[in-house]
Amino acid sequence: MTLKPTIIATLLLALPASAAPWVDTTDNYLRQSLQTLAQAGVITGPVNTYPLMWKNIVGDLAAAQEQPTEELRFALAHVRSALNANQQDYIAGIKLKASTNPSLYQSFGESYFEKADASIFKEYLGENWAAKTQVNYRKLENGSHEQDVTLDGSYLAFIAGNWVLAIDQQPAWWGPGQQTSLLLSNNARPIPSLRLSRHSWQASENRLLSWLGPWSFTSFIGQGEHHSIPQQIKHFGARFSARPLPELELGLSRISQWGGDTLDNGLSAFGQMLLLNDQHNSDNLVGLDATLHLNLFHQPLSIYAELANDSGGRNLSTPMQLYGVRSFFGSSSTIHTVNLEWSNTYIRCDGAVQTGDCAYEGDIYPQGYRRYGRVIGSGYGSDARVLSAGYRFQTFDGYSWAVSLLHGEFLAANSNLKNWQLRLEYRQPLFNGLLSIEGRVFDKSPQPELNIKRGSLAATWEYRF
Repeated sequence: MTLKPTIIATLLLALPASAAPWVDTTDNYLRQSLQTLAQAGVITGPVNTYPLMWKNIVGDLAAAQEQPTEELRFALAHVRSALNANQQDYIAGIKLKASTNPSLYQSFGESYFEKADASIFKEYLGENWAAKTQVNYRKLENGSHEQDVTLDGSYLAFIAGNWVLAIDQQPAWWGPGQQTSLLLSNNARPIPSLRLSRHSWQASENRLLSWLGPWSFTSFIGQGEHHSIPQQIKHFGARFSARPLPELELGLSRISQWGGDTLDNGLSAFGQMLLLNDQHNSDNLVGLDATLHLNLFHQPLSIYAELANDSGGRNLSTPMQLYGVRSFFGSSSTIHTVNLEWSNTYIRCDGAVQTGDCAYEGDIYPQGYRRYGRVIGSGYGSDARVLSAGYRFQTFDGYSWAVSLLHGEFLAANSNLKNWQLRLEYRQPLFNGLLSIEGRVFDKSPQPELNIKRGSLAATWEYRF
């Protein structure tokens, strides 16, 4: 099949264009196409770390041959269109959001942290630099400690050799999870950070390291909110990912909270934190994930797993766990992706009699591994066991929709809630922009004490010029 230029143009219109050097966490449909190409070996490196550098993908797209199946041709056209949009030197736009209730369970994609949000942004791409200024005005709940005006989504990035140095407030997603991630997801607002990332995942020429295949690395250091206890907690994170075999992607992650206004913030304390040698001034989380790509009965499958543990502060009796499987299929005009996923953060602390009140908690930092009350890791929070299934549908004319169903046991100390959730999402081009609508239905109120109802509706409209 040959895609007509009008189809490509329509598909391009339906994609959030960006002049950034990376793919961000706002577009799950683009992520699905990237994962589809990675499963088929068209994209050769690891694709489980976001922001994901475009430079990694450019060479693979240039070398891509005509694909044998309709769904792979669709995915290739989708990603090429996104790349063409990304190569613009200047982009500006507005984004409007509204929600009847803030999203409790946040997955990869658009986030709804408040009832209303209006954003305006400008984005620039130079030869060795890129920048984005984004100003967000938010309607907050009464009593909120957050800011009405934020710079979430902004960055200034410089490219030097094979490294990118950025000052940013960008959301990130580490790991293969489709519905959630254990160590770092977009469930909480992004932390203002100084970030250093490898620009290309080119394999090392050193014979001792060449077996790693294509590999990427990113690290950041940032500062938390002013209303935490203690205030101004520092954050450090690093992630290494590699693809030693075409069928295998590996990831190793670490995030630490350290220091604060009542603790040691000096270089010595930073060094002790890096060495995991100070349990009185830092709390450290480590994670390991793997994705295996294979074909079973002529059906492409990606099987993935993530384990995360607390190597400082409270010690977990067993790691937090996430397991899943993803596949895709399609026709001449559509592509379908499906996944099934299980996650467990209901863990007992070492030496504790009862399970719970352990994952993402800590003694040094009473608010735990959170930012403005939301867990920085799993979108389901702590003390949750969740089974989820997801389905996404895309067409060549820019219309797409998704459905996910989850059953969760939320076993916090003050509740024992078993909850079903159905989430529906639909998007289409509208008035030269992109409209996304999301609806959620619960079989019972997930937080009746907060007057959160059994259903919610949210929408985003984005216009670029």
